Amino acid sequence: MRLTHWMVGVMLGAVGGGSALIVGAVALLVLVPGLVWAAREPTRPLGLAGLLVGVGVGAGGLLEAAGGRCAAFNATTMGVVQSCYSADVTPYLAVALLLVAAGAVLTVVARRRTTCSTRTEHRA
Repeated sequence: MRLTHWMVGVMLGAVGGGSALIVGAVALLVLVPGLVWAAREPTRPLGLAGLLVGVGVGAGGLLEAAGGRCAAFNATTMGVVQSCYSADVTPYLAVALLLVAAGAVLTVVARRRTTCSTRTEHRA
């Protein structure tokens, strides 16, 4: 298993997923080359799996951090009426969790496939 391919996919995905929430369509400058890289590398499933995990973790992490900051802002009013309202991001968090789960499943499948092919090569 090429762990480095998986880790590069995670890093590209996390940067792309996080920046998609901050800068919008400009994040495609990171995500499109990442997808091209994942499609062209010899161990494709590992890079793509890492990319899926990274996008889910990056986007979901930023959404949760925003909700946490809003809750902390409401908790530390110190006698002054302050309030922060965040939108319901549950569907977005569900999509992020789905991406992480799909990436994890693809990682396991790719790992089994690479270990099975390595065993077959050693036996021959």
